[in-house]
Amino acid sequence: MADANNAGGGGAGGPPGQVIVVKKKNRGGGHGHHGGAWKVAYADFVTAMMAFFLLLWLLAVSTEEQKVGIAYYFNPPSNASQFGGGSGIMGGDTPMDVESIAPTDSPPVPPTENAGEDLAVQAKEDAMFRAVAEEMKKAVMNIPQLKAMMENLLVDVTPEGLRISITDAAGRELFAEGSAEMNPLTEQLLGVLGGVLSKLPNKLALGGHTDSVPYRGARAAQGYDNWNLSADRAQAMRRVLTVEGVPERRIQRVAGFAASEPLLPDEPTHVKNRRLTIIVLRSKRGVVAQFSQDGLLAPPTNAPVLEGSPLTPPIPEQ
Repeated sequence: MADANNAGGGGAGGPPGQVIVVKKKNRGGGHGHHGGAWKVAYADFVTAMMAFFLLLWLLAVSTEEQKVGIAYYFNPPSNASQFGGGSGIMGGDTPMDVESIAPTDSPPVPPTENAGEDLAVQAKEDAMFRAVAEEMKKAVMNIPQLKAMMENLLVDVTPEGLRISITDAAGRELFAEGSAEMNPLTEQLLGVLGGVLSKLPNKLALGGHTDSVPYRGARAAQGYDNWNLSADRAQAMRRVLTVEGVPERRIQRVAGFAASEPLLPDEPTHVKNRRLTIIVLRSKRGVVAQFSQDGLLAPPTNAPVLEGSPLTPPIPEQ
């Protein structure tokens, strides 16, 4: 009887007559809750597609000038790209370190409402400047006696505009010593450059420069110095350019700088510091000269004259 009673009892130590059932859950199978990483990835994808379609829409509604301005903003030309006296467009034979010409840094300009149009005009002007450099090279190289003067010719782009520098060289001085009397080759070279510049609508800034050697000529006793000499030489250049067809109204300033802006700051007495400079001033907004297969085309006679950005007041004629 005892065995029969025990047969229905709890073998696990429970009360007699009670069966303990243990349920085990299988935690390794089934489909659990997925994480939220896919939502983040999908949101990134949708955002990227929205940006892509917005870009396509902007390209579709933008004008050609605005596209040129945008391209210029992301890939501006160098402010000190050299066209002459080295391996630049002008292809001179004597390399010249452009960094030593003059500082070309300028403070950042705040954006304006017409920033896109301004950038487009500036991009066209930079292209025009490169074409002008090529035009000058061809004009000078067509005259055999002026080929050697290519070593004296330096052209670079600055924030103010296209700067053309004609330097002295040993045996090829621009003027008689201590005088504003121009040598024949200098006058001939300026005549060739003036023929190209006369077709441009931009205004010009002319400058004369000397080295740091004090003036010791016959007029020194009268107070005549390098300031007077450099100004007289700039005036002599102005007269040649106007004879070659550059209108007087396009000459914005004529200045004498003496030795205040040396081409080679570390060698203030170097012969190359004695030079003439012509700056084709940038326009605020207006006509930009055009080019064809025949070369530079003059703007229409009724085209507005472009205003430059004067940095110093003009020196009165003496």
